[in-house]
Amino acid sequence: MSLFDRFFYKSRKFYDDDFDWETYTADSYERRLKGVVERENRAVAKSGELRLDPQSGRIEVDGQDIHPNQRAILEAIARLKPDSVHEVGCGAGDHLANGAALFPHIAFSGADRGQTQLDLAARRHPELAPHLSLQDITMPLSRHWPHADLVYSQTVLMHIHTAVSHFVGLANMVNTARKYVLLMENQQCHNFVEDIINLRDGGHFAWQEMFIHRFDGTTGARTILLSKERLDLPELSSDAALRDGLKPSRRRLKRATADSARGTFGVRSA
Repeated sequence: MSLFDRFFYKSRKFYDDDFDWETYTADSYERRLKGVVERENRAVAKSGELRLDPQSGRIEVDGQDIHPNQRAILEAIARLKPDSVHEVGCGAGDHLANGAALFPHIAFSGADRGQTQLDLAARRHPELAPHLSLQDITMPLSRHWPHADLVYSQTVLMHIHTAVSHFVGLANMVNTARKYVLLMENQQCHNFVEDIINLRDGGHFAWQEMFIHRFDGTTGARTILLSKERLDLPELSSDAALRDGLKPSRRRLKRATADSARGTFGVRSA
């Protein structure tokens, strides 16, 4: 991408996705991974550097800390004890690699819509290569996609704004999860709780029952946890409760409202 194109990269239409997914790895992801993520936090822990404190549920780290988002994901996995975990939008595969090292008894898999992302993950973590696959979560549900006890995303749905693609992605995540869906997303980029309730009540989820919980990591990163059973966690009924204490972004909330307004849920009489 030229310097001119980079300068005007964010000037695309208001309803476009945040990135051009065909060039995302080279344009943004790999550069940010090396220039920001790996500088500020430990992206990949070596064997034995991550441990679970079973009493507190906290992930202990030797040396430089992992990102709070990654800590919250690992702590949720530790609490829920799934037999299998699938990451939607796995990128470089670092979350999967750390999870597989910390929980060797759990079957981890990951997918991304970009082959360049999967190639990057396979280079960084060759042991993951057999467990990676192409998956565009905004496509109609495929019987070939992996199913897992826990399906999660880390800053994926928050970037999707084209048409009703974020609704499709949410529904597909639920419909490929056997027990749980974990959303580690920027809570101001979509009205996630409102959208989940509308999709659930509109009959777009295969689950017979769904409970919407808030799960916070021990360092404060907050997630939405969907479960087929009620858990001993705070339940969410509004985005206001999820955003409580956050500094609002008027631009993001305006965009979130416009995104949610594009949905028509279930079957409605004329």
